[in-house]
Amino acid sequence: MKKVLAKPNNLQVIRIKKGFTYRALGKKAGISYLSIIRAEEGKNIFPKTAKAIAEALEVDFDEIFKIV
Repeated sequence: MKKVLAKPNNLQVIRIKKGFTYRALGKKAGISYLSIIRAEEGKNIFPKTAKAIAEALEVDFDEIFKIV
């Protein structure tokens, strides 16, 4: 099974530049803010969760995540 990981610092930098807190981004993406924290810590997340984060930030999936 493949893993989805955030690219080092990209997710956090983009989230902050766009003015989102963990909770605000989680709310916009329709996921728990803990999933945002988990992704930023470099932990594996579900592809569906990663897609929701990318869409909420209005960036390409590949800009902030990688599949390994």
